[in-house]
Amino acid sequence: MSALLEIAANSFQSCMAAQEGGADRIELFENLAEGGCTPSYGILALVKEKINIPVYVMIRPRGGDFIYSNDEFEIMNRDIVMCKQLGFPGAVFGMLDAQGGIDVARCKDLLSTCGDMKVTFHRAFDRSKDQYENMRKLIDLGFDRVLTSGGEPNVEKGKDAIKKLQREYGKDIVIMPGCGVTSVNARAIVDYCDVNEIHATAKAQVSSGMQYSKLYFTDEWYESNMHEIEAIKRSLL
Repeated sequence: MSALLEIAANSFQSCMAAQEGGADRIELFENLAEGGCTPSYGILALVKEKINIPVYVMIRPRGGDFIYSNDEFEIMNRDIVMCKQLGFPGAVFGMLDAQGGIDVARCKDLLSTCGDMKVTFHRAFDRSKDQYENMRKLIDLGFDRVLTSGGEPNVEKGKDAIKKLQREYGKDIVIMPGCGVTSVNARAIVDYCDVNEIHATAKAQVSSGMQYSKLYFTDEWYESNMHEIEAIKRSLL
């Protein structure tokens, strides 16, 4: 059975690699080092012009935890409005309270702002205290899917938890494994967890064209790699 492949793309170039590599959907963000933040208007506008596969935009004003100030929450609302105006079909966000529960009231507000957009609750879920209780809350709120590594650092360590979540809740919400997915393990994770979607960054280091460089500074960066995306996609067919 084939599975849908979502690529986590941290730049316009990564979006192009995802599209050319055969990905089915993109999660678009910036700031990979911080786990992803909301991308700039410039990237959003260019992606909307040149990318033809569905793109869901991460709504996250900063790195760190998932408890947000009133100002940060307002920023998230405005970013969703901007994404709706640009015509993006989906958004990705997550909010917790200080005790590790889902911030139900604020999630409900952002879901209302999203309207008919598809919405994924991201890996803030893996930082929550009780995954089973919190999964039920996300279902009741109306989230379409949850991105998770099973509460562990990667999908290999969390695959048993993901399998249990899929068995318990998969009929009510899409359970999408992510973090540590590669062309080597993607098929096995899909089969073991019995899921229909999977999420990968498919990142590779990009060499800088700088001929002059100073010590203690890094010129290289990471982007999604088209060949790795193609390999993941082939394994899922």
